[in-house]
Amino acid sequence: MYPVIIDFGTITIGGHAIPIAIGGYGVFFLLAVITGWAMASYLGRQVYPDAPWTDIYFGSVAAGFIGAKVTNLIVFLPDITAGKKSFIGVLMGGGVWLGGAIAGVGFCALMLYKHKLDPGIVANGLFTGVPLAHGVGRIGCLLGGCCYGAPTDVPWAIVYTNPIAHRINGTPLNVPLHPNPIYEFVLEMINFVICYSLWRRKVPPWTIFAAWTGLYGAERFVLEFFRSDPRGQYSLFTTSQWISLAMVAVSLATFAWIRRNIRAAEAA
Repeated sequence: MYPVIIDFGTITIGGHAIPIAIGGYGVFFLLAVITGWAMASYLGRQVYPDAPWTDIYFGSVAAGFIGAKVTNLIVFLPDITAGKKSFIGVLMGGGVWLGGAIAGVGFCALMLYKHKLDPGIVANGLFTGVPLAHGVGRIGCLLGGCCYGAPTDVPWAIVYTNPIAHRINGTPLNVPLHPNPIYEFVLEMINFVICYSLWRRKVPPWTIFAAWTGLYGAERFVLEFFRSDPRGQYSLFTTSQWISLAMVAVSLATFAWIRRNIRAAEAA
């Protein structure tokens, strides 16, 4: 585990000491961003060669980054107000990926409307690359110590030992845990293969969006039972599980809508 790869020391802003370092999470977040940009540009040019894919992509990434951080602050707000965690510490830690996804998709939708691009066709391309980029990013979670799993005695359990991860993310040390980031990496690579296969088959607009949303929503719902990092608990499920259920519902509704449109076109 490498939450910090290169440490440049700290600077003090407003009485808070802020570490300046290159971390494992940051490195793989950057790799995920680059991977997603390469896929979005490559697939996007196949359908809209003149569209500003770089602007659309990096604007969506920025919105997603802010959304993930804001959602993380909301999740940890009770701990911040109780003095159990610092605002800066939570801000410097990871983010809630699903919250970021919602913000990123929202910004992307506005850009597609602005440039008069068919959102269903674009969604097929973007969501072909989403699982690949997300899977790469989850390796960063593994190195940083966030998104850690619940205690377990399975043979493939991992043990975190770095005190920096414990200080920033509350990662349990010297305890065998489910390697949740690895689980998610493997599942997202499978999702990428499925989504890319659908892209090559030239499926109807929105199909790949619906496929990934349903696959990941169902997978994430189950994976939450193997996590032990605080995600915010509302009634029976965590924040991410409620979002996951909503994703599955959106997926099913989208597939039904696509099928209805195909039948209407055949009848016409």
